Amino acid sequence: MGKIALSLMLGLTAAFVQAQTVYKCAGSNGSVTYSQNPCGKDARIVMQAHSSGEKSSEADERGSAPPPRKPDANIQAISDSVDDSNCRRDAQRLAAMPSTEKIEQANRQIAELNSRIYVNDYGQTSAGNAAIANRREEEIISLEQVISSEQTRNEALVAESKKRVDDALAECDRKKTEREARASR
Repeated sequence: MGKIALSLMLGLTAAFVQAQTVYKCAGSNGSVTYSQNPCGKDARIVMQAHSSGEKSSEADERGSAPPPRKPDANIQAISDSVDDSNCRRDAQRLAAMPSTEKIEQANRQIAELNSRIYVNDYGQTSAGNAAIANRREEEIISLEQVISSEQTRNEALVAESKKRVDDALAECDRKKTEREARASR
């Protein structure tokens, strides 16, 4: 019995997907069959397919076709909610977190330069050797410039990313408004 029901459901699903007219017939032994073609004198249309508003000849023979089925409101609401959630999730994925690796590396190098005590061949520390101290200060200034330029670049990337996310979220809101307007008609 389960295989028959599964076969019927698969056949019915295929019919729905292809947007065909589906007929329901009762057999002489009481069994119910579904078909894309009228299966007897007692064939009843379960689903009527129309292409661009045309009625099928079978519907004309039986009188007027049943009104097209409106999707279940609960199912449509769930579908709309899923669409909106997916849209918003995809918009959030546009957010970019810039790399701070260069900034961290430059800060480590500055800390290392500040902690290093240079001793020359005469036993003088870097504090006593102006040339070494000047070179260390130049390296620190250069590293601070790297940090500054990386921070500026990262701020621009964050601003650009925020704009992309905001634009995508606005598009999600527009689509949601359109769905709600269609549903209220």
